[in-house]
Amino acid sequence: MGMDRIGGGLAGKILRVDLSNKRISFEDTGKYAERFIGGRAINSYILLNEAAPETRWSDPENMLIFGAGCLVGTLAPGACRVSIDTKNAFNNGKGSANVGGNFGVELKYAGFDHVVITGRAESPVCLWIQDGSVELRDAGSVWGKTTYETEEILQRDLGDDSIEVASIGPAGENLVRGASIIVDCAKAAAGSGVGCVMGSKNLKALAVRGHGAIKIARPDRFLDAANRAFKKVMASHYIGSMRKGVIEGAYFPESPLFDMASLVRNGQDEYWPMEKKRRLAGKKTGVPRYRKNMTACIGCPAGCMPYYEIGEGRYRDTKGIGYWMNSAGWSMRMDVDDPAASLRYHLMANQLGLDGDMASVVSSWAFECFENGLLTKEDTDGLELEWGNADAMMELERKIAYREGFGDLLADGVKEASRKLGRGSEKFAIHMKGQDTFDGYRVTKGFGFGVSTSPVAGRHLRGAVASPRNSGPRDITWTANGYENIPEAVFWQVRAQEIENMTGVCVYMGTFTGAYALEPSDYAELISSAMGIDLTEEELMLMGRRSYNLEKAFNTIHAGFDRKDDLPPARYMEEPIKSGPYAGQRCDGEKWDEMLDRFYELHEWDKETGWQTGKCLRDLDMDDIAEKLQETGRLL
Repeated sequence: MGMDRIGGGLAGKILRVDLSNKRISFEDTGKYAERFIGGRAINSYILLNEAAPETRWSDPENMLIFGAGCLVGTLAPGACRVSIDTKNAFNNGKGSANVGGNFGVELKYAGFDHVVITGRAESPVCLWIQDGSVELRDAGSVWGKTTYETEEILQRDLGDDSIEVASIGPAGENLVRGASIIVDCAKAAAGSGVGCVMGSKNLKALAVRGHGAIKIARPDRFLDAANRAFKKVMASHYIGSMRKGVIEGAYFPESPLFDMASLVRNGQDEYWPMEKKRRLAGKKTGVPRYRKNMTACIGCPAGCMPYYEIGEGRYRDTKGIGYWMNSAGWSMRMDVDDPAASLRYHLMANQLGLDGDMASVVSSWAFECFENGLLTKEDTDGLELEWGNADAMMELERKIAYREGFGDLLADGVKEASRKLGRGSEKFAIHMKGQDTFDGYRVTKGFGFGVSTSPVAGRHLRGAVASPRNSGPRDITWTANGYENIPEAVFWQVRAQEIENMTGVCVYMGTFTGAYALEPSDYAELISSAMGIDLTEEELMLMGRRSYNLEKAFNTIHAGFDRKDDLPPARYMEEPIKSGPYAGQRCDGEKWDEMLDRFYELHEWDKETGWQTGKCLRDLDMDDIAEKLQETGRLL
């Protein structure tokens, strides 16, 4: 299982850095690649094999692993993504995030597929990687700076504005559980507190520059496959919309997708009046009016990243890249329809290195507590947490990032905040497996089911399916608002998305709410020709399932999650939607249990506990993982 069996696609080396001992070492990627291809799957395998169950996320022994997909740095369209894996800062289970931009390509051109970081530096440091050489540098000049400032200073000090930077902001430095890692000032690796883990290691940034290239095992065959893939992407009717910025906000107010993203007032409702939607996201009245142009990650034919400038009003001189459906959702959670404030909130989250999903969930929890008299102005540093108060929304974001005053209570997330506050506030705390969960469950059952069963706690990019038009399998009949065949659709989607994160291909090229241009058969051909191995679609889907089971095993061993942890938050089962076209809908507990039974059956997991079985892992050629579970008494 060495590099002699893998002919291309990889840079070839894994970089290991022990910050405590300032020890740097290297190993071949090939020892893992034959079994797990690349990206997240290799990250997950290393984490599962080397992280001790008793290690907590904040311990120096915890691992922080960056892994570029096996197609990153090639001509495969949209192949730029990097997976970042660690222990989850909210629950000590599997922590994972994913980010695009140019960082992953630069990392591979510098000679490395993965960076495995352990230990804790005595004082803040940056990791400087250049064409195979590695150096730990003092980070005193950038500690305390925003991510925007950090990138600018590092490029200036290192003398190259082509250096790619992955950094934390004040939120990561202050160990905010929802801290993110920011690439290119705009792309966020958010969720699981990956930025918080990075901050706990006193690691401010990774700076990378490479001048190498990625070898392709079968060049002619790969060029044919890449050309076919590019044509499929460009033929998708979604791509034109992306390039025009239509995915910003929530696909514009008239789209049904807007309603699917409308968690209003901390999930009290899932419908926003049309006048508010138009004010926030209308082409002439909303966020789109501030758009100046569109940008793209390296190698992406879609170019879905809008660049904005606000030239008037109280937020004048605000500028930056990116604004998504969930960004509009942040505003809806607090009932704020001011487009300038909404855009500023998004861009400030990137500057502060803060996961806006987490910040908006815990903030809207505070708003609801204030509404019900569980919090007063005395508790909130004088802030009036009234629905629609944009000033309070913005100030809470800043306070959370700096753990300032009332923000310190919110910085550990909604579960911990409600535990500390008490007073019945737990009723309003919306989380999955301990992590703040942003998404709705009651309108689109396939989306909610994917979020609730996600191995990384309440995140939708682990199998959520939005509608048969733009996610999930083509050969299974299911509807967005129904329950029938949802387990089958999500089972397919979890494997497809594991593949996308093994390859590093963006989901907007593939199988989730985007172009839906590339499918597993395309990935099989791209991988086979790039790496010089022969994979069928069926074999690749099996590898996707194997990767998913690595995360499942990690959660069972390290966090003890079982069936009860795959149920939706109580609010979504007990309280129906109040208004709009989906009024009355909720998550039916009995039907949810039926879906879980079927989902576990498809995975060959035990229905009563939700744990893996010996048969499941034997069928996946994962006997070594079965032994780990057996040692903990959690293999059935």
